[in-house]
Amino acid sequence: MKKDIETDLISVIVPIFNVEAYLRPCIESILASTYTTLQIILVNDGSTDHSGEICDEYTRKDTRIEVIHQKNAGLSPARNSGMKAAKGKYISFIDGDDYIHPQMYEVLLEALQEGNYSFSMILGKQVYDNDKSYSIPSAYTKSILTQEIMIKSLFNHIHPQQGIKEVQAQVVWNKLYKRELLDNEFFQETGTEDTEFNCRIYQKSCQAVIIDIPMYYWVQRPTSITHQKVNPRYYIDRADSYYLCLQNIPKENTVYRGCCLEKLFKMIINVRYHASNTPYRHLAHLTAKRLKKQTANEFLKNRHIPFHIKLSLLSFYYIPPLYSGFMKLCETKARKK
Repeated sequence: MKKDIETDLISVIVPIFNVEAYLRPCIESILASTYTTLQIILVNDGSTDHSGEICDEYTRKDTRIEVIHQKNAGLSPARNSGMKAAKGKYISFIDGDDYIHPQMYEVLLEALQEGNYSFSMILGKQVYDNDKSYSIPSAYTKSILTQEIMIKSLFNHIHPQQGIKEVQAQVVWNKLYKRELLDNEFFQETGTEDTEFNCRIYQKSCQAVIIDIPMYYWVQRPTSITHQKVNPRYYIDRADSYYLCLQNIPKENTVYRGCCLEKLFKMIINVRYHASNTPYRHLAHLTAKRLKKQTANEFLKNRHIPFHIKLSLLSFYYIPPLYSGFMKLCETKARKK
């Protein structure tokens, strides 16, 4: 690890809502960072537990920490408040119930400054019970991601050996962004706010660099936003968010629009499947019908979507029992592994 990297300010934005049991480990992991030129912005999004008090407590312990207290507005507005207060040359996002490796920012910044990259990224690792898996390999590789690879990975439209896993491409918390890349860009309140945000950011990026080591620890807890997203309403919001992604891709860019359209049609089918036999069934059917009507013509005409994909997705759409059978088969195979 180089020790002479430029000491530019990194603004670390931490949205917080009712995570008092996890917040101290999160903040302590940031304070333990080997890269110390940090602006740590804790955004207390109207917490009703002791999270706000914990935030204030840490402002008295370290002058790098500042707190924004606001009425509860959600994850996207909380991150936007942090971005407005950010002063750094680089910007990073950490969720208030997660934690990081002490060397994460050192590794990210060193990689980012080695080339003309828009952002750098490491891998996220799912952990349980605050398992501090701090060991990292002595040797690791760095890979260059082109804009096309980034976009295709975002919509799970590329072979894993050619790109990166979809979740790693979608999330914002495993990345270090150059500040100018995020100018005039803010999070939208959608079902997949990270995906929609990165869809815009990637189109402004030429290249990025990924370091293939897990240095962000993604805590799995039953009450987290991620686990709550099994609610059928989440799939409805998510489908709409992919349509928003499509609207943000220029009409002439048929390659990227093809990737997004294929993902959108998969979500349209998923919406009805996950909402069947739930109170959201009617809304799911209306959402699927609306999105299909808005995009079917372009979906059929886009030459970058293979014919067999079009045929299978349209079959699943018009014959829902066929998709139900397919999903049950997939679930059976998954249980046998």
